[in-house]
Parts: sequence; C-alpha cells; structure tokens
Amino acid sequence: MHNSYSSHHTTPASQSDEGLIASLLNFPMTPYVLGILVWMGAWWLQMGPARPLFNFAPGVELPFFPAGVRTLAVFAFGFPGAIGIFIGSLVTYFLYFPEMLSVSPIGTIGCAAASAFSSYVAMRLVCVYKQIPPSLESLTLRNVGWIVVTQSLLSASLHQFLYHSEQLTTDYVAEPLSTTLFNWGAMATGDALGSMAVIFAVLIGYRIYTSKNSH
Repeated sequence: MHNSYSSHHTTPASQSDEGLIASLLNFPMTPYVLGILVWMGAWWLQMGPARPLFNFAPGVELPFFPAGVRTLAVFAFGFPGAIGIFIGSLVTYFLYFPEMLSVSPIGTIGCAAASAFSSYVAMRLVCVYKQIPPSLESLTLRNVGWIVVTQSLLSASLHQFLYHSEQLTTDYVAEPLSTTLFNWGAMATGDALGSMAVIFAVLIGYRIYTSKNSH
C-alpha cells in the first residue's frame, strides 16, 4: 500500500496543488473519511438515479460501480481504506438498499464486511502470490485484473451466501440452483465490470491531468 504521496516538479501552480493533495492523503483520518464519502457517493449514483438502468436482481447490479471504489480504496490506503468502505457500507445499506432492512444485524455486518474486505483480501493474496511488495511499486495492469477478478468472485460468493441465509427477498427463498448460480455469476460480472470501469476512468483522468500540467 502506498503510505505516502510524492510530488513531481512541474509548474509552481501544479506543485502547489500536488503539495495540498499530498497533505490531504497523508492525514491520518483521510482513508476512513474518504472511503466513507466516496463509497456513499458511488452508492447514491448506483442505487439512486442509475438503479433502473443497472438493477439485475435484488442485491445484484450489472455493472456495480462502487466495486471500483473499494478496489481503489485498498490500493491507495490498504486496510484503513477497507475500514472506511466497511463503515460506508453500513450507512448506505439503510439509505439506498431497503431490502436490507429485513436482514439481521449479523447479516448486515456480514454483507458490509464482504463488501469492504473482499478487495483487501484479494489484493493481499495476489500480492503474496505474485511477490508484489507492500508499496505496490511493481503492480501491473495484469495484476490489477487478477485482483479485480479475485475480489469479484469472493464478494459475490459471500454476498449470495448471506442473501440466501437471511432470505433477503422472496427471490432467495427456495431458489433453484440454476437461478442461484446465474445470480452469482451476474454479481461477480457486475463487480468486475464496475471495478474496471472506475479504474480506467481514474487512469484516463490522471493522464489528462498530468498532460495538462506538463505544458
């Protein structure tokens, strides 16, 4: 995980901007606050105005853009970033996911933990397997893809298990195995597509920002 932010010398204005960004990113509470706020914003977009477009089944969005937020949170801040997502998940469930109101407290905490920590666990597993250092200096786009796929499969598996255990809606009561597998595959696909869409959007935005400040 990147624990510090280093600036590159370009123009005085951009150097000042980068210094401000570095100060904000290195502030101890930033991983938690930023994780909560960005996660809530992503959920507002996904489950508010955009839900009719992307809702596939109760608890399944295709694609699910907040998955990209949690992936970036653990890339940038590691475990503290995951904690921020966990807290944000508990809040957003009650704001934008009315089906969760019928779930037990243990089920709610379990779903929030699955959302927040699946990305962190996936990142650690891939980093250990690929011998990537904690600084993520040798992280490649292919490794990012492995992390995205792994966390999508893990998150979808945990969520579908909890949805069935808690009988989230009538769709998850006595559901045929074929429907369960179909929803599981749709959830994993939605997480992967959402993650890659957000990551590529951030990379493109960063490239545009740096190209403008280099002139």
